[in-house]
Amino acid sequence: MTEPLASPVKEAEVIPETAIVKAESPIPNALAALVKEQDRPVLSVVESLDNLDWKGMKPHYMALLLMQKPFPVKGGGTLYLNFRQAIFFATRCYELGVSPFSSEVWFDPSRFSVNLTLEGKRQVARNKGIDLGPPRFEELTREWKDVPRKTEAGEAAIKDGFTKDIGYKCMIRVGDPKHQEYADYVAWLSEWYVPSSPMWKSKASHMLQVRSQEKCISMAMGTGASEMPGEKDLE
Repeated sequence: MTEPLASPVKEAEVIPETAIVKAESPIPNALAALVKEQDRPVLSVVESLDNLDWKGMKPHYMALLLMQKPFPVKGGGTLYLNFRQAIFFATRCYELGVSPFSSEVWFDPSRFSVNLTLEGKRQVARNKGIDLGPPRFEELTREWKDVPRKTEAGEAAIKDGFTKDIGYKCMIRVGDPKHQEYADYVAWLSEWYVPSSPMWKSKASHMLQVRSQEKCISMAMGTGASEMPGEKDLE
């Protein structure tokens, strides 16, 4: 009796899962080769993401990314957050509902506080369901002798050549237009002038409009006055 011939067909070969991982590994390595050495930590964070939704990032990864972002500081210069500042900044932005990567918010290292810009306050108002209308401005002037009290800002403005105290009144509709409810605020040069700022010297009217609008929105949201960013944050 003859023995059956061996089948030329081999059984399916099972490839270990580790072998598949090794086969795919050259792709990330090739990508890493294109990234500068100082950016490798950021690459490791990005590789862990499924999409660009920052709210879905792990807190320590979020902090690492924010530590790469330059922030302008008062008086000039650039600030890079440390890990403690970055995690605090990210947490507060999450609470406010604003993006830590946007111009809606900024970090004040001297007070270890997170502050909203004008754009950020409008975003928070939208988050709260507060309908704000467009701002309306009215320019005001008064003689220096009519200013109720002397201020350092007023004295500096006089020294820099402003012949009158300039003010801007901002009015913003709040809520349903049919109710005709408004918030308003007047920002005076004698109260807000910053002599060390070139923006205030060359564009005082613009800066007063920004100030009055920001305070108007604060009143509409029922929030107190906050520390305002420097002119670089308002441009």
